[in-house]
Amino acid sequence: MSTTTSRLPLSVPNIVLIGGSFAGAIVAIVLGNWFGAILLLLVAGSGLITALLARRASASDWLRINAIEYRDERDARLASHGFAVVGAWALALSALELVAATIYVGAVITTTVHDADGSIAFTLSGAGVVAGALQALAALQLFVLALVWGIANTRAVKRG
Repeated sequence: MSTTTSRLPLSVPNIVLIGGSFAGAIVAIVLGNWFGAILLLLVAGSGLITALLARRASASDWLRINAIEYRDERDARLASHGFAVVGAWALALSALELVAATIYVGAVITTTVHDADGSIAFTLSGAGVVAGALQALAALQLFVLALVWGIANTRAVKRG
């Protein structure tokens, strides 16, 4: 079993996740969202600590895999099984998110049907625009996850 060596201090996914959380915290601070900034700093800080602990030579398999700091092909293979379950749950939760967003759109947008000419009128408020954007985002998220899920499974089946 070969070991992979990286010149990076952390794995690429951790650099993206931790860096994105720190960047989001800075933006939240600039916008005056202190609760959001503290939340993102906690996420970034705990992710950084976990990743650094997983890089130690004495780190357990469990810690390395959960921290996305794989040492070798065995770690990557074990993680792929775990990520398959995560993918299935992400798809299910994204579908529920789309259902919730759709219900929210129905609750905040007023629809009027005129019997005389059969026309339909929609009354949009600021909340309606936000709801529509959330619904579109939820639909896009579900579509992208389903697409990636299908491509990944197709590749896995072809590899055997």
